[in-house]
Amino acid sequence: MSKNFPSIKFVVAKKADSLYPVVSGASIAAKVTRDRAVRDWVLDETADNIHMNFGSGYPADPATKSWLENHKHSIFGFPILVRFSWGTCNTYFKSGAEVLWS
Repeated sequence: MSKNFPSIKFVVAKKADSLYPVVSGASIAAKVTRDRAVRDWVLDETADNIHMNFGSGYPADPATKSWLENHKHSIFGFPILVRFSWGTCNTYFKSGAEVLWS
């Protein structure tokens, strides 16, 4: 970003939302935007047992953990709503089928 905006000083810091009010505001705006998008999400998948009661989406939320556990597929992983790069998903992939691409 510094390359594209040389006149702006960028800071990377742990707990930036507690140190910089603008980061805190941006974090709240992002959370509200995400929550609305997720609330209104229409799943592409059509499995009989699929539901939208996935809790907050945070890793420590028991509802989120339960949803992930109950909606994993041994071949396809999770419904498209789930980011596969999310570290929380890794534990659920251990019991999935291994696919080797050539």
